[in-house]
Amino acid sequence: MKNLAFIPFLFLLFAACGEKGWPAGAQTAKPAVSASADSASIADALHTFFTWYGANYQDLTYKINFINEEGKYPTLDKAKLAEYLAAFMKSGVVSTTLVENETKYYLECAESWKSEEVGDVLSCMDYNRYYCGQDWDEKEFMIAPVKATISGDHASVQLLLDPNGLNGGPRAFEMKKENGKWLLSKIGCE
Repeated sequence: MKNLAFIPFLFLLFAACGEKGWPAGAQTAKPAVSASADSASIADALHTFFTWYGANYQDLTYKINFINEEGKYPTLDKAKLAEYLAAFMKSGVVSTTLVENETKYYLECAESWKSEEVGDVLSCMDYNRYYCGQDWDEKEFMIAPVKATISGDHASVQLLLDPNGLNGGPRAFEMKKENGKWLLSKIGCE
């Protein structure tokens, strides 16, 4: 008889758990984004950046010259630099943190220019900042495998370029997740 009294209790317990043994309402909860989905999004964002950059870097370099060479020593034209970096924001795959980091970088470079004459190869300007070299295989940056170490909304990323190829091996970057989207936040060549 004691066992019969227990049966209605079991019935109520199973009914409260819903269809799949989860508490009622839990089956409609959205699953968390998997690490592999984040890794794929990171790789896509990095490849998208280099596809965009490959299509635009010559125009950016020649149409938005942020180096003022109207004196003996070159200076940084901050308004032109802001225009240059605003073009990067339009790519849709860089964060405001990247713009802040790049602004700091070029301000530091401009300090070196104070002792370099116009016409010299300027510090920080003797290689392509984003490809990290003087010669590069643009296509490889768009398709190379990506390895990401994710920690919350930040990721350390390696673009696994061929060490025996023109690009000379992996490059490191940092990514940041903003509003559910992974964005480039720091360039790895310094």
